Amino acid sequence: MKKITALTLILTVLVTFLIAVIFQNKSYAVTQSFSTNIDSIDNSKYSGIKDKIKSLQNKYPNWKFKILYTGLDWNEVISKEFTGHGSSPKNLVYKTSNYQGEWICPICKDAGYDNGSWRCASEQAIKYMMDPRCSLNESDIFQFEELTNAGCDINILKTMTKGTYLSGHEQGIINASNNNNVNAYYIVARLIQEQGNDGTVLTSGKGYNGQGIGYYNAFNIAASGNSTPEILANALAYAQKKGWTSLEASIDGGISFLAKQYIQKGQNTLYLQKFDVEATNGLYSNQYMQNILAAQSEGATLRNTYINMNSMSSSHTFIIPVYENMPKECTRRPDSNGTSSTEIDIVKINVDESLRIRNTPNGNTTVGWLYKNEIVTRIEKATTKVAGTYWDKVQKADGTIGYTARETYENEGRYKLYLIPITNIAPTIKGDVNGDGQISPGDYVLIKNYILGSIKLNEAQKRVADVNGDGQISPGDYVLVKNNILYGTKL
Repeated sequence: MKKITALTLILTVLVTFLIAVIFQNKSYAVTQSFSTNIDSIDNSKYSGIKDKIKSLQNKYPNWKFKILYTGLDWNEVISKEFTGHGSSPKNLVYKTSNYQGEWICPICKDAGYDNGSWRCASEQAIKYMMDPRCSLNESDIFQFEELTNAGCDINILKTMTKGTYLSGHEQGIINASNNNNVNAYYIVARLIQEQGNDGTVLTSGKGYNGQGIGYYNAFNIAASGNSTPEILANALAYAQKKGWTSLEASIDGGISFLAKQYIQKGQNTLYLQKFDVEATNGLYSNQYMQNILAAQSEGATLRNTYINMNSMSSSHTFIIPVYENMPKECTRRPDSNGTSSTEIDIVKINVDESLRIRNTPNGNTTVGWLYKNEIVTRIEKATTKVAGTYWDKVQKADGTIGYTARETYENEGRYKLYLIPITNIAPTIKGDVNGDGQISPGDYVLIKNYILGSIKLNEAQKRVADVNGDGQISPGDYVLVKNNILYGTKL
């Protein structure tokens, strides 16, 4: 009898413990589902989602949307992401004048993380970046794009890699992407996000402090630690373990890693790789990066590529996560300098050489530069002039934010608009269908897609696409533009 009582007691304690664990970790037992029925979205539970998607679909009828009903409580999600203070926060923001104030965690304050240049992101920053409604616009939407292979044109990929450390490695990227069923454009965006245009120690093969010589780690896999030496040592040790003795091997192995550890496990968007809220692979733990802006930044690189090849209107599929008990309104952007704005559009830079990005309207400090035909996001449009011109707030694909002149100063004799909305661009050079001032692979891709019926061109684009002047857009025009690029033949 005593043995039965003891056994009963043990079982009771065990069951009680398991129940406590289940309730404490109730997210892991959550039921999730997908739906393509946008009309069925409950506005009372997910306020604003349906209207924002409908607005995008009205402008881009070929865009498709999947709703990921996460089943997760919004407040619980934020609390799970707002952790790691003092050790390794799940979300970090790079220390710049554009990301201070409300962007910085009030618990960790100015404590440095990673290589010392990063700060713990605030709860408000996490809410803003995780709230899908804040990014359901044509500027930020591509962090939600499904990342499976959708085909790739090597000439377009070359426009992405031109002038970067990836130049010459395009075919290897395409081969590895095809083998792993991954979007090659996304891979290039990720590699540039990780290593910049010029690459780093991890893509040079030169090692660091005498360690890891001859090894490469382009995707920063296992690059963790609290100092630059520790971060690089860990990354190079991983590359050595994997035998990545060339940049090609590193890229090939890294793509396989991304596919197996993230995309094939349900984290099939940049957003889901940053914020692990897809339950197939657990929750909150399998997050590719700590940089809270990384998904948005890499999405901007994808967006700019699609704009340059005029495929914004082509078929794209986006996965939009929604949460239980979401706030009624879209989360307010953290305030870093006393201003905020919800007016967002995309502009192309119309200058002869370069345009300064300043810390404040007409400020003295330069925080970056813009160049001819560069495409950026305008996040705040000025309504009053300062020092004789309008100063709009813009964000580059690399995350740089600041103020730049929208147009020439009012005392200048010749007026010029520096920031041209994409929808206002009218190409005038024969063969320059995308209106960037030059004949490039993006132009013949547009002609090809128009002939195939997958895209539409406006009247100005049709005029310059009819290269041979026969009154119609035909394969002959496509061949003329392609030969101009490959062989320098005149149009």
